[in-house]
Amino acid sequence: MNGDRPTTSGEAQVIACPKCDARFTFYRSPTPEIDSCGFESYSLECKECGAKLAGIIDPNEEELLLSELEG
Repeated sequence: MNGDRPTTSGEAQVIACPKCDARFTFYRSPTPEIDSCGFESYSLECKECGAKLAGIIDPNEEELLLSELEG
């Protein structure tokens, strides 16, 4: 989605909370967690609204796909 080049470890990506739309900077980990499907996965919490968030790195766009966890 950034159109220029893939986001790699150490590069900043501005993302938005899917619940409150607060913007924050995300940095990929140099040693990421890999889920059972082989995706680079992340767990976050929004500092504005407290929403528990989960995301994976899109293997095509190299950007974080973020969603709010139920509960």
